[in-house]
Amino acid sequence: DLSESPPILMKQLRAVARHDHSARLSELGGIPTLVISAEKDPIARVSHGRTLARAIPGAVFEIMQNASHGVIFDQVEMVNRRLA
Repeated sequence: DLSESPPILMKQLRAVARHDHSARLSELGGIPTLVISAEKDPIARVSHGRTLARAIPGAVFEIMQNASHGVIFDQVEMVNRRLA
C-alpha cells in the first residue's frame, strides 16, 4: 500500500506532475480506445477521464457507477467484459 510508504508515493506524484504527453494523444486515433472512469474515484477523477477520451479521436468513454480508484480490482469481471 503506497499510503504506508510516503517516500515512494511522493516520487510517484512528482513523476505524474512532470509527465505530459497530452499534445500527442491525437496520434492514437484509429486505435480502438476505451477510457473507463470510476464514478467515486477521488484520485483519477471522472473529469480527467472525460478529458482524456476527448483528446483521443474515436475513443469511447464510460463511467463505472458506484466504483472508486480500485475499480480494476473491485469490478474485475465488468472491466474485463468491457475490454473484451
